[in-house]
Amino acid sequence: MLSYALLAQHSRRRYWAADLAQWFATLIGYEVARYAPRVDLSPAAVGQAVAGVLDGVDAVPRVERLDRGFSWVTLAVNDMIVRVAPRGGSLDPYDPQAEAANLRRVEGFVPAPRVLAVQAESDNPIGRPFGVHTRVPGQVLRLDDVSEHQPEYISAAGQALGELHNLTAPMTVAEAYDAELDRTEAVYRRAAPGRHPEFEAALMWLRTHRPDCNESAVWCHGDFRFANLSWTGPGQLGGVLDWERAWAGDPMCDVAFTHRFSGWCTIEDSTHYGHPIDRERLAYAARFERVRSFTASMRAIRAWLDGRSDDPRLLTIGRRGEHAMKAELGWATG
Repeated sequence: MLSYALLAQHSRRRYWAADLAQWFATLIGYEVARYAPRVDLSPAAVGQAVAGVLDGVDAVPRVERLDRGFSWVTLAVNDMIVRVAPRGGSLDPYDPQAEAANLRRVEGFVPAPRVLAVQAESDNPIGRPFGVHTRVPGQVLRLDDVSEHQPEYISAAGQALGELHNLTAPMTVAEAYDAELDRTEAVYRRAAPGRHPEFEAALMWLRTHRPDCNESAVWCHGDFRFANLSWTGPGQLGGVLDWERAWAGDPMCDVAFTHRFSGWCTIEDSTHYGHPIDRERLAYAARFERVRSFTASMRAIRAWLDGRSDDPRLLTIGRRGEHAMKAELGWATG
């Protein structure tokens, strides 16, 4: 593994060039975004667009918007779900084909939406790429909505995650970490509005402390939490949603993600999950997932600065991420 000194020297040269490239990219991106066509989510436009990739769609279907506007535009269109890629958001770049590939990969392992069609181009009546999926049964609940039967929900969630982690990937856990750290650094260099020493130090720490694990990587959900699960009844899982962050990696990352983002619905041991919990890797995975999550705030603020979104909430998300980095990444230098 590389030492801190060598990594720091390499990073300084690389980030200086990235700063200059980013300035030009921001200027060009803003000018392009000013003249980009607007997204049309009217029932007529949605019906015409979906009918272009799928037979039997009403000319003017029932359309209900389900998302809160931070990321994918999610529409209920009759009995289907249409996921529209926004012009900019916290998960750039948005690729319906990548999400479709993830859904097809996990089919038969966990209950999830089934892919019906994908429109990869913006040249359609909506004006953006989109995917069409089946609508899973049940409803998404808030953690505060559930005051009874919590053990049943925890059991079902653990079993579903355990089934997903039976799906192995053609690389080791160590190789998967290296690839994802490279990708995370690339996102940082592209999206961050400026240098963040705490983030760079955390990346170096993760590289130098990366588990030397030769076990097979597995397919991870990347956002496994109670808010992304649909329920048909207490402990009855209807489906696992939002697969755009799925990746080949360490299963401990999904487990660690539940500890931070899923409240009482966490995976604490192997009872329902069915796989061993490596506590040392789990501690590393918790730091890895926190560092990786900060790229969402960077991409949010980049979309706002580039003019690809005029939603001020993205700016708020970006600024909160910047403050959190300073407060939460002290372990990388302490």
